[in-house]
Amino acid sequence: MREVQNVSNATLFCICSLVWGSTWYAISWQLGSVDVMWSVAYRFLLGAFLLWIFCLLRGGFPSYTRQQHFRFFFQGTFLCGLSYWLVYESEHFISSGLSALICTGILYSNVVIARFWLGHTVKRSVLIGAICGSVGVFMVFLPQLTLIDSDPQELKGLALALGAVLTFSLGSVSCEINEKDGLSVVPVTVFAMFYGGVEMGLVAMLRGIPPTFDFSPGYLFSLVYLVIFGSVVALTSYLALIQRMGSDRTAYVDIIYPIIALLISTIMEGYEWTMVSVLGVVVILFGNLLAMSNHFDRPKAETIY
Repeated sequence: MREVQNVSNATLFCICSLVWGSTWYAISWQLGSVDVMWSVAYRFLLGAFLLWIFCLLRGGFPSYTRQQHFRFFFQGTFLCGLSYWLVYESEHFISSGLSALICTGILYSNVVIARFWLGHTVKRSVLIGAICGSVGVFMVFLPQLTLIDSDPQELKGLALALGAVLTFSLGSVSCEINEKDGLSVVPVTVFAMFYGGVEMGLVAMLRGIPPTFDFSPGYLFSLVYLVIFGSVVALTSYLALIQRMGSDRTAYVDIIYPIIALLISTIMEGYEWTMVSVLGVVVILFGNLLAMSNHFDRPKAETIY
């Protein structure tokens, strides 16, 4: 085992923000003939396989206790399974941009859950930054929010996205316990992805949904991108940040990536910027800078592998 100390917190933060900001568009290519549970299962089982090969090349896996495996199962269920299934389902009913907006609520839910579960204090700078960030996101997506009415399908999409927020936060906060045990990030990620992927496949079969696959170029390309970048690269970086900075500050990734998603939407879908949305981006960046100051490069290195 060795510690990777040459990758700064800021670099990991940018990786998560940039990659996850692009995955919202990629997810839209996964919605089709393949049930979303199987798409999520394929994504994380393939991601676990790639990281498993990496671990074998680096000398194998550490031994873990039964209690730790139960924790990995919990993390996989909420971080890699249920949360992504709910996100995929939400995009059947609402736009990817609105789904991304709602998922910025992870910032609040991480802080609240960590406060009551792990006894973390809520710093004033984090709270003020969270308010600024959320107001900024609201400003950016204000035109989309005005389109939401009492349509049951849209309300269903909102409920699914909110469910994704809660489940992802439960998995994120539980990952902080790994740091206390001194656990390496990559092997833990392998088990979390594996458990989450297997669980999604089993639940799909219990629901009577047989495994299917789509060999179209759009589905294959988006799946490869989501596996390699969205899961292997970004999720590993995210878990590393949790062990370095805590789940509350790491959740600021979920403030930045909707802006990246919006930039991609500008290029791919013709999104039109307004003065309010530009000002919203400025407010988001200010809130992020306020909450994250003096924490991007604090000298703490987690064990990656």
